[in-house]
Amino acid sequence: MRIPIPRKILYPILAFLSTVLATAVLVYFAFQSQLRYASGLFNNLAEQQAGNLQEVLESDLQFIGTGANYFHSTKPENWDTFPVFAKTLLSSSDTLIGLQWMRRVEPNQLPKYTAEMREAYPDFTLYTVPKDGPKTFGYIMPHNEPIYVVSDIYPMSDANIGLLGFYSSRVRFQLVLDGIRATGQPSVSDKVRLLQDGLDRSLEKTGLLVYHPVFDLESQQNLIGVVVGVIRTTNYFKNLVTRTASGQDLLIKVTDMGFDAEDDPVLYQSEGWQETQGMEISKTVKLPNREWIVDFKLAERFTNNDLLVQRSVWIGGLVIACLFSYIVFLQVRGKERLSVLLDERTRELQFMVDHDALTGLLNRRAFNEELQARVMDDKLFALASFDIDNFKQVNDSFGHTTGDEMLVHLAREVEKHLRPDELFFRTGGDEFNIISNITDYKELYEHLNYIGRAVSSSYLSFGNLKVRSSLSIGGVVRTTENAEDTVQMADTQLYKSKKAGRNCVTVAE
Repeated sequence: MRIPIPRKILYPILAFLSTVLATAVLVYFAFQSQLRYASGLFNNLAEQQAGNLQEVLESDLQFIGTGANYFHSTKPENWDTFPVFAKTLLSSSDTLIGLQWMRRVEPNQLPKYTAEMREAYPDFTLYTVPKDGPKTFGYIMPHNEPIYVVSDIYPMSDANIGLLGFYSSRVRFQLVLDGIRATGQPSVSDKVRLLQDGLDRSLEKTGLLVYHPVFDLESQQNLIGVVVGVIRTTNYFKNLVTRTASGQDLLIKVTDMGFDAEDDPVLYQSEGWQETQGMEISKTVKLPNREWIVDFKLAERFTNNDLLVQRSVWIGGLVIACLFSYIVFLQVRGKERLSVLLDERTRELQFMVDHDALTGLLNRRAFNEELQARVMDDKLFALASFDIDNFKQVNDSFGHTTGDEMLVHLAREVEKHLRPDELFFRTGGDEFNIISNITDYKELYEHLNYIGRAVSSSYLSFGNLKVRSSLSIGGVVRTTENAEDTVQMADTQLYKSKKAGRNCVTVAE
C-alpha cells in the first residue's frame, strides 16, 4: 500500500533538491569562470615579469656596450680615465656590479706590458686559473697565442684589485672570442662563480659575464680587447614578484638553454618548486647568444576568498544561491561589457595613431612603417608623391575651412580610383603618397595620370562657387633602393612635374 507524500513535504523537498541542483550548476560555472580569470591574470603577470627581466638585461647589455665603445673610440693614452666613465654606467644599474677591461697582449709584448702595469700597480702579476686546476702564475698558452688580460676594473675594491693580471686559458673563452669576433655581438655566459667571491669551488654560482668585443677604430676585424660586464644574477631575480596581488604564492624557475649550461642550467629556483603542484606557464627571455626559459608556477589556483565564495554558495540555500547566481551573472556580464568597450577603445586609439584626423587616411607614421617594411623585405613596389597645385591660394582666397574641405574632397576622389591593394597616405599639409604594387613604369604612369585627370576634372562646391584643383605627381618604381632614396626619387619626380607646369605626372624610368 502506497502512502501518499503530503504536498507540504514534497514541495519543500523538490524545492530543496532543485535549489541544490541549481547551486551545483552555479558552483560549476563559477569554478570555470574563476579558473579562466585566474589563468588570464596569471598569464598577464608572467608576461609582465618576463618583460621586466628582458628590459633589465637589455639595459645592462647597452651599458656594457657603452663601456666597450669607450675603448673603441678613445686613444690608448686616455684609457686611464675609464674608472670615471665606468662609475657613471654602474650608478645607472642595480644589477651590473663591475666592468673589466681585458686588453689583448701578444706574447712578445708581455715584458713591456707587465712593466707598464707595475708602474701603476706594483703587485701586478700575470695569472690564470685552468679548468679543474689551481691558480697558475705566468703565461701558459700552448700555441703562443695572444692573451686577454684584465688591465683595468671598476670598482677597484680590495676584492676586485686581485683580478688585475688575470687572463683566461680555458677553451670556452677561446670559443667566446671566436664568436664575438665573427658576429661583433656581445656574448653572455652561463652562470659562473665570480672571482671576486673567491676560488672556493663550493661557493654558489651567482654571476654572469657579458663579453663585449672592442675592435680597432681603424680596422673592424682587429680585436684589441674585450670589455667584460659582471652581473650579479641574484639582483635580477630578487626583484621578480613572488606574490600575486591577491596574496597567492608565485614560484619562479629560470633555466639557461644556452651553450655550456647543460651541467647546471638552473639560474634561479624558488624554494619549494619541486614539491609544489599548481598552474604553470613558461615565458622566454632572449639574449644575443642564448635563451632563458622563465617558468612561473602558481601554488594554488584559487585564493582563500575564491574558496569562501564557493562554500557560501553551497551553504546559502535557495535565497543565497539565487542572489549569488544573479551577482555572478551581473559580474560576468559587466566584465564582458568592459572587455568589449576596452577592445573598441583600443581599436579607436590604434586608428587615431595610424590615421590622419582630417581625411581619415593613413598618416606619416603609418607611411614610414609600411615603406620601411617593404624595403626590409626587398619588395618591388611603386611610390607616388603628390601635392595640390596652388593650395596656398585656396587657403588665402577661401579660408582654411575650405582648404580642409578641399583636402577631404581630394582624398575621397583619389580613393575612388585606387586599386584594391594600394595604400593611400597623407604625409603633410597638402602632401600625399600612394604605395602600389605596380612594377612597370609605363603602367604606373598611366595609372597616376588617370588619377590626376580624375582629380582635375572634379570640383568642390562652395556656395555658388566651384573650386577646382589639380595635382603635381611624381612616381618611381623601387627596385634596390633604401627607403630614404626611394622617397627622394619620388620627390624629385614631383618637382619635375611642378617645373613642367603642374597638373601633370612624371615617373622615373
